[in-house]
This record gives sequence, structure tokens and C-alpha cells, in this order.
Amino acid sequence: MRRLAFAALFTSIVVAPALASANASSATRPYILQYASSPSQVCMDAAYLSQASAHVQTAVNAGTIDGAVLLVARHGKVVLHKAYGKRDGNFAGPAAQNPSMPKDGIFDLQSITKIFTAFVAIDLHDDGSLDLSDPVANYLPEFATPEKSGVLVADLVRFTSGHSIDAAASLLGDAAPWSTMLAESLTYTPSTAVLYSDIAYRLLGRVAEAAGGAPLDVLVKNRITSPLGMKDTAWRPLVNMPTKSSRFVGTGYSTLREPSGAPRYMRGEVADEQDYWIEADGHGVTGCDGAFSTAWDLALLGQMFLNRGARVVGNTSYGYCSPWMWTCTIDFLASPTLVEGTMSVQSTDASGAPLGIYGATSSWLEDLLFANKGHGWELADTVPGAHVVTGLYSSPYAVSKIGAAGTFLTVDPDPSRDLVIVLLTNHGLPPLAGPDGIQVDASGNLIWPGYEGMLNGIAPDVVNDLVQFSITGP
Repeated sequence: MRRLAFAALFTSIVVAPALASANASSATRPYILQYASSPSQVCMDAAYLSQASAHVQTAVNAGTIDGAVLLVARHGKVVLHKAYGKRDGNFAGPAAQNPSMPKDGIFDLQSITKIFTAFVAIDLHDDGSLDLSDPVANYLPEFATPEKSGVLVADLVRFTSGHSIDAAASLLGDAAPWSTMLAESLTYTPSTAVLYSDIAYRLLGRVAEAAGGAPLDVLVKNRITSPLGMKDTAWRPLVNMPTKSSRFVGTGYSTLREPSGAPRYMRGEVADEQDYWIEADGHGVTGCDGAFSTAWDLALLGQMFLNRGARVVGNTSYGYCSPWMWTCTIDFLASPTLVEGTMSVQSTDASGAPLGIYGATSSWLEDLLFANKGHGWELADTVPGAHVVTGLYSSPYAVSKIGAAGTFLTVDPDPSRDLVIVLLTNHGLPPLAGPDGIQVDASGNLIWPGYEGMLNGIAPDVVNDLVQFSITGP
């Protein structure tokens, strides 16, 4: 972390409270996450926020999800934080064993994990431990081949590495899964296209470990979660947060984890079977899935992005820090320019032209796989017909991340919005096989009906649009 101390130039304990009502954006005045006295404190309409909340409750009532937590913050002030329904999704046991969803429920984030991995890579780049423009082979010697020598670290971060969506063969039962992934052939020339890839982010985690000299979860703890006070965020929560198990949110059953093949309910276990195997068989954590967290912790993370990498240290009574306040300092987890850059188009060619698709898409899956990307983030697209979590009414600078078990994080850094929206549900990972599984349609397009049904049923874009409508002023 990089510390900036703000000395008192014209210190006045009278001036600061007056300025606190100005609602400057987080980019110019870093905030600490606190509860608002009312939505009007940050110029938001409670009626629209109530509609956003009602939308989530409707999804629970309809059986689309069994439970959720929604959190909305603007200018560092939490204006909505509510739990809905039951803690465990798709639970077939006695109702008495499924309590109400807690506001501090700890969820399987699935691919929101990628935001942690990407930020660690950016932070290592910032402190000189890693260079995004380096060949991956500088950190993973297995890439020193004619096929892969041109893959840059930046390609892994921005989904342009040439890797397919995942390994060609299942990693389940593989005694050496990392060797298998390192040997995986590329499917297109690096830096020429966008293709969302779990295997790329698993390998990015390995690059970060090589550059940072520690396991990925330790790097995340040291560089993100501990500095931000994210006390409920970790991989392998059954091992790392066992005393909090009553808050673990379940998502469904696996028939691949018991020797007998009997169904096993997943609470505190990553839903992705391959990532679970890698963890459970002692091969470490992965950079694509596996992190667990709460809505509050993710809001802390989102606020850090709004703060452009800053966190406030010291006297937090005003909820922010400014140059004239001698009682506080600011730590930068990474440079503001780099942090802001993570939320812009990174999937470009050598001339700076975007490589991904933009505008209306045929499905949520098409947008996820082929649309332009930031560093880990999915980007706003306000063209009607675009399938984006940020919705139609976000700023053009908004970003989001989908977790395929039904978790969503949105950050809108435009100074006129300055929003963090967290929606975590217990929907669970849609089926990968069968009629709702991943398949190729008659036109040769990859489709995933279960994924489309989850996104259309939860409709996080509608929640985000209602939150945007609630803004009434600066």
C-alpha cells in the first residue's frame, strides 16, 4: 500500500462539517462505507429503492431464488441493505433446518473471484513485482513454446489469451491439474479476440503466485481483504472461517463429492466441481472461482474502486478524508490511474481498437463470452438489446461482475452516480448438462438455457435500473 498523509493547510473543524453535505464523488473525496441516515442524505428517492427491493422479493416469491441479500451504497453511504427469503437455496431437507437469510450471509461468489485475482495482478504490476506487458513465460516457464510465447500477462487479465472457456477435458480426478492446464493448447491467436475463460484466470492466479511469492489467497488477504477490513471474505470457508458456518449460504447438491455418489449439500464449498477438486485434492485455490464473501464486504471492495484505490485511515467521523483534514490519512492499495483503468475497455488490439462485441446481443451468454472487458470486469452497454447487469440507465463507465451461481457486483464510478450495488442470491450454479446445460444449437452457437433462465428470472439489470432511477441529485 502507498500512504498519502494530508497535513492541515487551513485546518478548521467548522469548515469540514459544512462541506460534508456537498456529496462530492468518491473520486475526489475518498469515502468510508457507512449507513446513511436516510436515502435523501445522498440524494436518492426511497420509493425507487423500495421498488428495487420489491423486485428481489418478487423473485423469491416466484421461486426463482430461495433467498438473497441486496445492498446499495452511494457516496459511501449505504441506503439499502436487506435480506430476503431463506438462507439455503434448493434445499430438500426439513424446513426447520433452513433459517431465514441473514444480512451477513456468506455466499459462494463464483466468478466474482476474478475481480480479486485481477486486482492482485494490477497491484503486483504497480509495485514492480510483475509487468502486465511481460510474456506469461517469464513467470510460467511452460509457456516458453512457439505456440504460447506471445501470450502476455495482460492477455490473461483481459480475456484475450487464446485460451478456450475451460480445459478441453474435465479436471475432475486429475492428479496434476495444473500441469494439464499449463499444457492446454490455445484456440485462437492471442490479442486478436475476446473469449471469456476460466482456465485463463486459473493460470493468472498462478502467475500472481509466482510474482508475489505466496499462494493466491494469501496475496488477496494481504493486498485486499485485510487492508479493507473485509473480515468475512476467504476461500475454503469451512477451513478458514469455521466459526461462521451458520452464516454460510447453501446453493444445491453435488453427486460427485461423496464416494458413494450420494447427494451432498453444498454450504461453504465452491459449487464449480473442477475448482472444488483442485482445492479438495490439495492443489491450492484458483483465480476463477472459490472466494466467499458477504454483501457488506463486497461493498467495501466496490467502494475501494470508487475511491480509485484509496482507503481512509484515522479519524473516520466524517465518513471521508480531504486535504484540509489533518486527522486522517489515505492508503492507496494501487495507483488511482491503474485502478480507474481496470474499469475501462482493456480488450483492445495494438492500435487500441476494441476486440469484443458491443451493442445488442442474442443472449446473456454471448455477452459474457464475447463482449469487451476491463481487467476482470464486464462493461456497461446502454444499447437496447445488450445483455448487461449494469442495465440500460447506468453511466457508460459502469462495470459489473456476474457470479454464475447468482451473485452480482456493480460499480458505477461516474461522479454523478458514484454507486455500489451488490445482489447476492442462493440460486446456485445452473446445470452444465441436460436440457438446461451448455450445448450447441442448430446454428452452431453455444447456448446455456439454465444460465439464461437464471439471469432473466433474477433480472439484476432491472434492480440496477431502479437504483439509477432513484438518484435525484449530486
